[in-house]
Amino acid sequence: MQREYQKPRVGISACLLGERVRHDGGHKRDAWLVDVLGRDVDWVPVCPEVEAGFGTPREPIDLVRGAGDTIRLVAVDTRRDVTEPMLRFIDRRLEELAAERLSGYVLKAGSPSCGLDDVLIHDDGEGKTAETADNVEIKEQNFSADSANSAFRSGLFAGALRSRFPTLPIEDERRLADPGRRRRFVERVFAYHHHISATRSFAIVRVRGNAREKTMDWAAAEEPLEIRLHGRPFATIMRTPGADRELASGFLLSERIVRSVDDIGTIEHCTDRGPEIPAPHEIAAPNESPAQNVINVTLVDESRLARALSERRQTTASASCGVCGRETIESLTADMAPIRSPLSVSGADVAMLPQRLRKVQRVFDETGGLHAAGLFAADGRLVDVAEDVGRHNAVDKVIGGRLLRDELPLADRLLCVSGRTSFEIVQKAAVAGVPLVAAVSAPSSLAIDLANACGVTLVGFVRGDSFNIYTYPERIR
Repeated sequence: MQREYQKPRVGISACLLGERVRHDGGHKRDAWLVDVLGRDVDWVPVCPEVEAGFGTPREPIDLVRGAGDTIRLVAVDTRRDVTEPMLRFIDRRLEELAAERLSGYVLKAGSPSCGLDDVLIHDDGEGKTAETADNVEIKEQNFSADSANSAFRSGLFAGALRSRFPTLPIEDERRLADPGRRRRFVERVFAYHHHISATRSFAIVRVRGNAREKTMDWAAAEEPLEIRLHGRPFATIMRTPGADRELASGFLLSERIVRSVDDIGTIEHCTDRGPEIPAPHEIAAPNESPAQNVINVTLVDESRLARALSERRQTTASASCGVCGRETIESLTADMAPIRSPLSVSGADVAMLPQRLRKVQRVFDETGGLHAAGLFAADGRLVDVAEDVGRHNAVDKVIGGRLLRDELPLADRLLCVSGRTSFEIVQKAAVAGVPLVAAVSAPSSLAIDLANACGVTLVGFVRGDSFNIYTYPERIR
């Protein structure tokens, strides 16, 4: 079954959606959030007070500073301390939200539970604690950068949310009234969504010596991408979801189906039903989601189509497989002129490439299961990066992105890949005109032969301040 497109899931204070959960039975519906942003995200509504059992309508509550600067949640009229039930709710709800895989959160400004940095802290009269069976002290909560004695700080739920999800894009509706902040928030939400779409969670048993622990872990996502030419199946690639247009473009370039961006007519995810695509009602409302695992490419020159399909063996490429449909190694270099780039790179910059690449591998940090390809300028500055379960896919994504920008050939760029260098990676770099390929591990014998034939400087075992140069050493000074 094809994977349906998943909108970003964004947490939100329920009153902002128009739910009547306020202490007075009212709501704080925000038109932009509901009517505009709501078209592109799936909301996950939360009302801490209602879900903690306080009901609605209810007595208003305040954050109160008591003895020893402890911060408590206290009913305004009865002075009843409701901190403990709120903390129990927070612990439970944050674990549930972790399973929701949120891409952002919008909180109600000024709320004693959900305010970000604008919740007024009240003094508790004579400094006595409110009536409660236990004097519950809030510990290890992140209340922004405010000092303990500040008159304003985060609400209980907002502070805990920040601590539990420190990288999650979080705003309140008051700050989102600013158009610039609103735009940046949306960009951050969709960037975060793209990031988490490359991972999946699994229940595991973690063993450390004689100890065993049931926990959750993240693994790199791997799903099939069917590439079609004019609606006809051409190749199926196992890949990490994301940058599919770039992946398909780079793959078609390395297969010699296209030579430049001018050869591509259209490239888009399929919206028609193929034999393996379920009916819309099986996955989503009609016209809601494209088939995200099928991408169709049309060529400007349709005369290339018959030749491309006749020369292509029907294959399914695993994520570790690169050029799998070409019938002979000779066909890889038959129409490829050697690269004659005047590129000159310092040895110090070459030695730093893997380290600079590793610093931007965000998904690898979570899963430990992805390869990366980075495109660098001659001075060692990172230009572009892609991660994937397959080294070859990561290279296709990086090169395909440059192809779509009409930047080929990449005669002044360096390519660095994690893992070893196979002949397929050298071939992809050579087709794109990249004059230098570096890797942290060894190249294969075929990779060395191909690099030598194509004019590519091949570097391996780049670790610390040492590396091996296998071909065209004159480019490294």
